[in-house]
Amino acid sequence: MSSLSSQNQQQRAHDVGRRNETTWSDIDKTRLYGIGSVMYSALTVALHPLTVAKIRRQVATNNNQTTFNSGSFFQNYYRGLSVVVSLAIPARIIYISTLELTRELIDTNTRQFIFNPPPSMAAYEKQLQSLSPFVTPFSGGIAGGMAAVSSQAIIVPMDVISQKLIIMEATVYRQKGSAVNVMKSIIATEGYGGLFRGFGLSLFTSLPAGTIWWASYAGVKDQLNHYADPNYPMEAIPVIARQGFVQVTSAFSAALAASILTQPLDTIKTRMQVAKGKPVFFSPVAVAKELASTSGLFKGLLPRIGHMGVWGSVLSAAYEYLKFVSRKDYNT
Repeated sequence: MSSLSSQNQQQRAHDVGRRNETTWSDIDKTRLYGIGSVMYSALTVALHPLTVAKIRRQVATNNNQTTFNSGSFFQNYYRGLSVVVSLAIPARIIYISTLELTRELIDTNTRQFIFNPPPSMAAYEKQLQSLSPFVTPFSGGIAGGMAAVSSQAIIVPMDVISQKLIIMEATVYRQKGSAVNVMKSIIATEGYGGLFRGFGLSLFTSLPAGTIWWASYAGVKDQLNHYADPNYPMEAIPVIARQGFVQVTSAFSAALAASILTQPLDTIKTRMQVAKGKPVFFSPVAVAKELASTSGLFKGLLPRIGHMGVWGSVLSAAYEYLKFVSRKDYNT
């Protein structure tokens, strides 16, 4: 009896949490993008050294373990930051818009189908309703994959230019270390297509990475959300501590799953984008074979887990707060 009561309390808390969620139509988009651009740019600046560390590990060889060893910490670990910050703003606008619109559309229509099936599916109503716990991770996963893919037209040139800057030798960087110089050099030697080197593989990488991250995050958060409800019978632990636990656990679970499962693709993509010469001379299969022969497919995994875990924890928490303060009825 006690167990049943506890389950009912958890289900009520879960239902209340869902009803209180902010929908895309509730949000003031100007406020969302304005505050969000500042917030995410600051986070990008803070975490850029982890990105640099990951890329340096991915491109390192046995004969060249480091690509630069002189200069200040800022000169070394903030290379490529300007191009990342400037291009990441429009990329995030596209990403967030696609994510929220798609997630809300899929979630709403899927629940409508499950709880109000068409006459032809009426006989399977109970079986359909048993699938309701999977709706949130399903809609989050599909939306996350589509959001990741939609922003690649901006992300790929940003990655190509910033990665070239990151791996430059110190002497070359001092002479030609600007995004404009790198872009001109790429166009002169490879044409405009050089700015989109690895585009296909980037799409192939971002789709599973985005899908796995958002599906894992949404699924874990959906299962743990009742602990963060003020009415849940855990008065000894403050609500804010429970909310933090749910947020961090969800984000790091997502980061761990996405990093491990997509690291080989990310390493291959990075190697292709920073390699010298025209893209026609490189293929994902050839790069994969080379990396596999040297056990290099998982190079940079720990920095990537750290980056995705911290980024995901802070970003997801900040995004939930950002959606709240961007509500049209906020402070009214």
